[in-house]
Amino acid sequence: MKLTKHTHNPIAEIERAFDGFFNLTPVFHQLEEVYKTGDQVRFSQDENSLGVQIDLPGVGRDDLDLSTDTDQREVYIKAKRKVKAYDGEKEQTYNRSFSVGREFDLNKIDFSYVNGVLEVDVPRRKKEEYIKTYTV
Repeated sequence: MKLTKHTHNPIAEIERAFDGFFNLTPVFHQLEEVYKTGDQVRFSQDENSLGVQIDLPGVGRDDLDLSTDTDQREVYIKAKRKVKAYDGEKEQTYNRSFSVGREFDLNKIDFSYVNGVLEVDVPRRKKEEYIKTYTV
């Protein structure tokens, strides 16, 4: 499992803005795609954190690449697995990302992978940590 951080890229930011305009819910998939890949994504949050569970059956721990972009507030998940096809085996890839608000601390993100389920836990920051007050 690899964890990397990305740096700010203005071109990618523009492309993401256009992608976001045309695809308003990138984390949710077409029903046909869920049936084809077998993946499911579940979100939950409380006053302390945001939790995401992603079903990745057949994915080995070494076939997971996890990364965050703290400037863009994005979490990226890439995985690959072997699946049986009518003509043998083929490799299937999985690429998903989701955005988190500034009230969540990507520097303290926690990933765990047990029995084909990836769990992502992003702790919530205190308001004082991201809201700045000024005096004139």
